[in-house]
Amino acid sequence: RRGSNSPLLEMGLSQTLPLVVACLAGAAAAAMLMRAQGPSPGRKIQRLMFRTAVRKDKLELYKRHHRAVFAEVEAGLRANGVQLLTIFMPADGSNVLQMYIEADAQLDMGKDLGAGSDYRSNRRVKEWEELMNTFFETGSWEQLQELYTLTPSTSTNTLPSLYAD
Repeated sequence: RRGSNSPLLEMGLSQTLPLVVACLAGAAAAAMLMRAQGPSPGRKIQRLMFRTAVRKDKLELYKRHHRAVFAEVEAGLRANGVQLLTIFMPADGSNVLQMYIEADAQLDMGKDLGAGSDYRSNRRVKEWEELMNTFFETGSWEQLQELYTLTPSTSTNTLPSLYAD
């Protein structure tokens, strides 16, 4: 708009485009930094770890499926408070997998994501979850108990060391 008080509107496209790109890059960098710094202060997060064994004859297909997770599954997990979900496998290619999840503290895995939940009422989510369960030797993931945690300022040490000084 000519005659505007805004200097940006008075500039041509060749002059404003670099500014817009710089602003977008800055916003993206800020978002990445916020994610790297963790949840906002006061936000309660639970950390969960699970283990399962995938049938050896199905391991490659299981890995292939996880390169194309249904969008409805990802959206449903996010909508229920899953902030981070990572599945790990041993470098030797063996079939025992670990799954690490960071989620909002109020998430109840069974009630919010399990059979009969709103999450599973989505046809594609139900299809995915039922298919994935066919890959496991025991039919499910086993939740592991936390043993020790170290953070930049604390740890879960509660006893004196067993080693002589």
